[in-house]
Amino acid sequence: MSEAMKVLMMTRLYWPHVGGVEKHVEKITEILKKKHQITIVCEKHDPKLPDYENDRGVIIYRIGGSDKWAIWKWWFRHLNLINDADIIHIHDVFFWFLPFRLPYWFKKVFITFHGWEGIYPLPRKNIIVRKFSEWMANGNICVGEFIKKYYGTKSDYVIYGAAEKIKYPKVKRQGAIFVGHPDADQGLDYYKRLARKMKVKLDIFTDDPDAGKYFYKYKYAFVSGYLSILEAMAQNTPVFTHYDNPLKYDYLNMTPFKDKNFKIPGWLEVADIYEKLWQK
Repeated sequence: MSEAMKVLMMTRLYWPHVGGVEKHVEKITEILKKKHQITIVCEKHDPKLPDYENDRGVIIYRIGGSDKWAIWKWWFRHLNLINDADIIHIHDVFFWFLPFRLPYWFKKVFITFHGWEGIYPLPRKNIIVRKFSEWMANGNICVGEFIKKYYGTKSDYVIYGAAEKIKYPKVKRQGAIFVGHPDADQGLDYYKRLARKMKVKLDIFTDDPDAGKYFYKYKYAFVSGYLSILEAMAQNTPVFTHYDNPLKYDYLNMTPFKDKNFKIPGWLEVADIYEKLWQK
């Protein structure tokens, strides 16, 4: 195990916003904060949220705006966060740190690549940005093996998220559940048609951070994201998932999920991978 460090994480969205990346970051920080000092910088998705708060031992700074110039201007006013950090870990948004990488070349900077941008075929620009981010970082984690194939990323670690081992009551399972965003990439329209064809009631959860705890109530899980798939599997709920292009097919099939001996990882294992990367 590494020694206690000051860790600065950058992620576009974070708690209380609901999403796979947000949950991933929240779960690993719940574990890492027990040893390290964690600071999160994210966008202020809701104007009612404070610019700064301490949430259960995690320091959160929120940037009021998503424009790159506003974000860079904010960072110029908060260089103390970069100066104080032992480790900087970025979740996708490497461009936030771009103007500061060369002046802070001595800093240990890592990145996690979460999924893809939802555009197929992949724009060449997106691939170039990923490769540049990879080159400018000291190491990376890829969420999904498909990232190596489509972006040419040389990953240090490949992960798929994790699922909590929870005890759930024995109930009569009924209907189907959808957990995810109501956008084309998540396949909600397809799942609605599938539910009608299967003649089952479909309950839809798009903004409930605890929706993953409900899978045990349902006969089927209609989900497309890694975290939701793992959570459904952990509760023995059969998964139906959707793809509409070759990349999404590989996203779903280049995984260990179909192996009957596959052991669903816990968040402690994922947090341990982050610590191993930081020791690089």
